[in-house]
Amino acid sequence: MKLNELEIFEDDFDLFVALDDEDKIEFLFDATQIGIEASIIKQVGKLADKYVTKKPIVAVQDYQVGPYRLAITQYPDKIHINSNSLKAIRKFVNKLWNDGLILSKVKSKKTAWDMYRYLRVYNIIGKVQPFCSN
Repeated sequence: MKLNELEIFEDDFDLFVALDDEDKIEFLFDATQIGIEASIIKQVGKLADKYVTKKPIVAVQDYQVGPYRLAITQYPDKIHINSNSLKAIRKFVNKLWNDGLILSKVKSKKTAWDMYRYLRVYNIIGKVQPFCSN
């Protein structure tokens, strides 16, 4: 390793100070082998993975739609909607559709754990720009 030829500028040094001891050694080694820019990109990616929060796999939300309750369970590729009112489910699905979420209905059966009367399950196909109902 030739540390004599390594030139670290002020911005690069700020990143270097933020690293753990093991990552500092890796940064210096990578800087001498593959270049300082590639080393910075590698370490910034590691720091981002360490400090950026990840989205939860399952999200559960309850809504009040008029006199009815709506329980929504969202998975990365599916959405389960439980309610005592088909009208409330239909309104919510229309809102999702108008917001640009493309859904495909999936046939499914209620389980003993569903406390609401109706269950609708949709596959999330994709997301596009919102639709205008005019």
